[in-house]
Amino acid sequence: MKKLGLLLIWIFTVLVCHAAIVDYKSDKANTEGKFGSLLKESYFIAGYQDLKSTHQNHFRGFNVMAGYNFSPKLSLGIEVEDVFSLHHDDNGWKLSELRLIPVIVDARYLIGENKFIVPFVEVSTGITFLKYYKKVKVDAGSPDVTETDGPWFFGLPFLVKETGLYTYFGAGTYFRISKHFMPFVGIGFKGYKMSFNGLDINPHGINFEIGCKF
Repeated sequence: MKKLGLLLIWIFTVLVCHAAIVDYKSDKANTEGKFGSLLKESYFIAGYQDLKSTHQNHFRGFNVMAGYNFSPKLSLGIEVEDVFSLHHDDNGWKLSELRLIPVIVDARYLIGENKFIVPFVEVSTGITFLKYYKKVKVDAGSPDVTETDGPWFFGLPFLVKETGLYTYFGAGTYFRISKHFMPFVGIGFKGYKMSFNGLDINPHGINFEIGCKF
């Protein structure tokens, strides 16, 4: 009886261990399957852009985005831009060394799929972090005069840091080499600090972009 009891205990232990191993392998396979699916539908975008503002100067820079394809046509991503302009005159002020870094939520919707040329529409919004130097008008006899422009005199530059509402609406076209190699071009209207205050510094205008989706 003692040997039979030990045998039953041994068999029970083996069965429990086997069940635990099977459950572990099943959980691991499910986890790897979900992780593999997540990687399969994830993407990365790198691009270069050039915004021609309504004041006729340019803001140029780069952007990167990480996102996920929620369906064959709809994707959402988190994007960061870094754009720069050496000069930008606005509201009678002299602005220089403008750096704009927006953090953005971006949505793209494909018009058609599984073709070489795939048009899309794009909408994005977020918050822009602005930094620039500003000169304001001063009297002609001021000791702070550093620049003249026609009849106007401008004083010493001072640093300004602000945040603002970023918006973009546009369209573009992917060139589908493969699912994870899709060069694209895009064009749309972009504003870096949209508001109803006419004195806000809001670089905005037509934006051109080239890039690649991986």
